[in-house]
Amino acid sequence: MTEITNDLVVAAQQGDDAASRTIVERLQRPVIATIFRFLGPGWRREIEDLAQEVFLKVFRALDKFDPARAKFTTWVYTFVRNHCFDVLKRRRLPVRSMDQTPEGEPARDFADRRELQPTQDAENQELGRRISEALASLGEDQRMVFVLREYENLDYREIATITGVNEGTVKSRLFRAKESLRQQLAPYLGAGA
Repeated sequence: MTEITNDLVVAAQQGDDAASRTIVERLQRPVIATIFRFLGPGWRREIEDLAQEVFLKVFRALDKFDPARAKFTTWVYTFVRNHCFDVLKRRRLPVRSMDQTPEGEPARDFADRRELQPTQDAENQELGRRISEALASLGEDQRMVFVLREYENLDYREIATITGVNEGTVKSRLFRAKESLRQQLAPYLGAGA
C-alpha cells in the first residue's frame, strides 16, 4: 500500500479537499484489491461499493487518527478488515473461482499494479484458479493475515495492530495458512512445494 505522509493526513483533517482526494487516489486500488482478495469473487459486483463504504468510515473518523499509535495505512487496513468481517457476518456467499463471472456481466480486473501480469498459458490460468480456491478455503482470520502479509507486504507488528491480536498469533495464523495452502497446492507446484 502506498505510504501516506502525516502532513497529507493533517491537511485532510483540516478539511483540505485536495488532500482527501489524494488519499483516496493513492489508497483506492490497494483497498479494492485487499477487499477482493479477502471476500473473493462472489462479491465482484459490490467491491467498489464496499471500498467506498470503507473510505466513508475512514473519513468520518479521520479526526481520531493518531500518528503516534499507528501508521495511517495500518489504520486504514483496520477499517478494511473490520468492514470485511462485518460484511461476512451479514451475508455469506458460496465461494466461486475468480475466473467465474456471473452471466451477462463483463469480467473486471481488481488486481493492483504491483502484481506481475500473469501469462496467458493454460497452466498458469489453472494454477491461478487453484490458488484462488485454496485461499478462499482458509478461515477468515488466516486469510486476512495471509493477504496482509503476502499481498500487501505488511510487517507482523502492523498486521497485529490491524487484526487486534499479538504478533505471535499473527505468525501462528500465517504459518497455518501457508501450511494449508502448501498441502492444497502441492499437486500443482511439484516436488518443491
